[in-house]
Amino acid sequence: MALTANRNVNEYTDQKLRKRPLKAGVHVYKGAVVVVEESSGYILPYVAGSGNGTANHFYGLAYEEGDNTGGSNGDISVRVYTQGDYEHDIPGATIADIGKKVYASADDTLALTPNIDANVFIGRVQDWISGTKFVVRLHGVADVGAV
Repeated sequence: MALTANRNVNEYTDQKLRKRPLKAGVHVYKGAVVVVEESSGYILPYVAGSGNGTANHFYGLAYEEGDNTGGSNGDISVRVYTQGDYEHDIPGATIADIGKKVYASADDTLALTPNIDANVFIGRVQDWISGTKFVVRLHGVADVGAV
């Protein structure tokens, strides 16, 4: 149905830092790759093998630490970077890998290898810094199908 009157639409000026509730029983560290558990909607640190195939979708990088090991779902929330360019080590990558897709295989490990049952897509290589240090541009939940 089309609008028949004006309406207010809330604007979220800061598009790269969001606050999300943590899943019960988890501890997320600053800088960790975090995912949204599709079945609950809560975030948790990424664990190897719990990729797209098990309905965990990349959400971002933890801006801060949060310990909900003794709590229930949503007892605490953590701020998460959901967009932007971040420096990260990608073992085995070279300067020739600029533009390639990047996947997390753990909450602290990135790779260039897609694996639907083990790795989750997080973004693309934007630039090379030195050695295996790169600038990675994050792609959030909206790009969940981009394997």
